[in-house]
Amino acid sequence: TDQGDTMTSTSASTSTSTMTDLTELMTGNDLAWDARLTRLQGWRGTDAEAADDAKWVQRLAATGCATGALVGGILQSPVIVAALAATAVVGVFAPNHPFEMLYNRGARRTGARTLHANRAAKRFACAMGTIMLGGSAVLMLAGATTAGAVLAIVFGLTATFVAATGICVPSVMFTLAWGAEKGTAATL
Repeated sequence: TDQGDTMTSTSASTSTSTMTDLTELMTGNDLAWDARLTRLQGWRGTDAEAADDAKWVQRLAATGCATGALVGGILQSPVIVAALAATAVVGVFAPNHPFEMLYNRGARRTGARTLHANRAAKRFACAMGTIMLGGSAVLMLAGATTAGAVLAIVFGLTATFVAATGICVPSVMFTLAWGAEKGTAATL
């Protein structure tokens, strides 16, 4: 019984800690709103400052994914959705999502601010995209076209919210599950 009580106490303590992390990130008075959203995605220090300067670039992957998922879902196209899922897979393992990589390539040529490598919290967003978009494509290919389309559209609407507000829903989920400090890791 004592061990069970200890586990319950540890679990409650961890839950409280992650909620405190999230609350501090979202309500702390020491940062502007955009800077809070940058830190929520895992960037810290000079990486966070660079991400703050390139705040609209942070929304680039979400904008591209939202557009592709909505088009793929509306057209019920497993090819479009699967291609988008492939970009999300790259975003899990590469320093940045392919859309961000393209931006960085152009930014280096023009001397604009580049977006530093994504951290675990943002890579988790790509992992969630991989699961949802991959699942959507599989459903469509398996004949459950409507279910696949609905999944793609739900993902597309979520990505639209992220692109419009800068609030990365998967990063919030990551912070709640594993804490803000783990969100700063270079990989998942």
